[in-house]
Order: sequence, then structure tokens, then C-alpha cells
Amino acid sequence: MKKQWVLPTPSFNKYVCYPEFLGHYTDFPQHTERRGEGFLNSYNLHLIFGGEGYVFHDGERIQMGKGRGFIYPRGAYQQYGSDPSEPWDVRWIHFKTEISLPLLEEVDQSRGSFFTFDLGTGLESIFDEMYRLSANYETHSEPRLSALLYEVLGTLLQNSEPLHGSVPMEVRRSIRSAADVIHGACERPWTLDSMARLSGYSNYHFLRLFRVIMGKTPNRFLTDCRLARAKLLLVSSELSVAQIAQGAGFSQSSYFIKVFKEVEGMPPNQYRRAFGS
Repeated sequence: MKKQWVLPTPSFNKYVCYPEFLGHYTDFPQHTERRGEGFLNSYNLHLIFGGEGYVFHDGERIQMGKGRGFIYPRGAYQQYGSDPSEPWDVRWIHFKTEISLPLLEEVDQSRGSFFTFDLGTGLESIFDEMYRLSANYETHSEPRLSALLYEVLGTLLQNSEPLHGSVPMEVRRSIRSAADVIHGACERPWTLDSMARLSGYSNYHFLRLFRVIMGKTPNRFLTDCRLARAKLLLVSSELSVAQIAQGAGFSQSSYFIKVFKEVEGMPPNQYRRAFGS
């Protein structure tokens, strides 16, 4: 199967990112590309959901199978293709951006990024919606197409790892799963030990991995979750500040007020007056 769509230049020229050319190939063993330096003036993203293929980079042939992907920056030399005996199931997009995006900064510097990604993060359904909108293109679909592409890039930012990276995908899933439990029960009296047990790692390794994957310490993440819950209670309930502090997991209302003011720049009662209905 070979499906592909070319989109017209969008009427609004300030989208963060926008697809130009996209497609989905399965059972297409003839899929091979070799583009010279400067030929393609857009980013080129490929995600493999099945089968086998390859890329050539710096003279090295890199095997690309299920759960792997690559991004080439604008103007880069590109050479890749499907394995003729086991053609890959590949979803791809050529796109442009108007601003620098975190995922693409390293791509620009390295002249190509090759990575593994988590197959369980809903990327296929995002692509399927992009394909439906592209097949039945209408101008009012442009904002959604831009948003879907940004969602793909954001999902990969959180759920991918360089092929030779130090944190395997199963470790990332374990840490993010622990973070979701902590967020959902932030009122509990969490300690580093109880949080680490969620992932099965020692306190030391949990702390190190959490910092790398979540971009903050477990305690900072817990505090952020508690503050978010407290802010919702402030604007949506008539509970007292002391009751809200307890319901959000702060052991003392005085400490809650201190932390809230440091982060929000105002005490809880002032926040309630400013944002409460």
C-alpha cells in the first residue's frame, strides 16, 4: 500500500509547524530514497510500526525496525529504504516550522536523529487523523493539521530515546507511570522511598532517572501536583485555606501558604479572589 498526500501552502503563515507532504507505506518494497545535500528544504520524519528497513549515516548502515524512527533536518543528505524481503510499515511527514522546537534543535546540529519510540503513546491514531484531513483537505482544517503535527513532535519529545541513549524506553515508561500515580494521589504523605517503590528502583536510581525523564526532582513534581490541586480547590470550592492545604497534601497550612506565595507571587486568599468564580 502506498498512500501519500501533498498539502497546499497554508493561508496563515505563522503556524508553529505545518505538514507539506505526508504518507503511509506498507508492503511497498521499492521504497528507497537518496537525496543529495541541500535537496530537501524541509524536515523529514519517518516512524516505523512494522517490518524492516535501513538508513545510511556517516557511512554506517543502521537497521530500522518496529519502534524506531528518524528525522532529517532541512538540506541534509538522506539515504534510507525498506527491506525488500520484509517491507516496513512506515508513516512519514515532510514539514516546516516557523520557530525553533526543542526536539529539532539536536536534529539541526547532528544532521539527523535516529531513535526508538514508545509504540503505546497513540501516535498511529494521530497520524490517521492527519491522513483523513489531508485526504479531504479544506482550509478550515489547517489549524488542526498544525496541531496534530505539533502533537506528534511533542509525543516524541517525551517518549523517544536516541538509539544509543542511556535510558531505555521501558525505564521511561516505568518512571512516567510512577509520576502518574503520584499525581493522582498527591494528597498522600509521599516520601522518596515510597515513590521509588512504585518504579522498583532504589532511591538513588529513582531520583536520578526521575530528574532525567521528568526534568525535575520527585519532590518538586509532587509539590507542583499539590499546588495544582490546591489552585483548583481555591477557585471551585468554599473550603477554608486550612482544609485545602490538607486536601492537597500539605501537612501544615502555614507551609502551604509559604510555598504558594513563593510560586504564585500571591497568597492563596488573593489567588481565590482573583480567579474564583
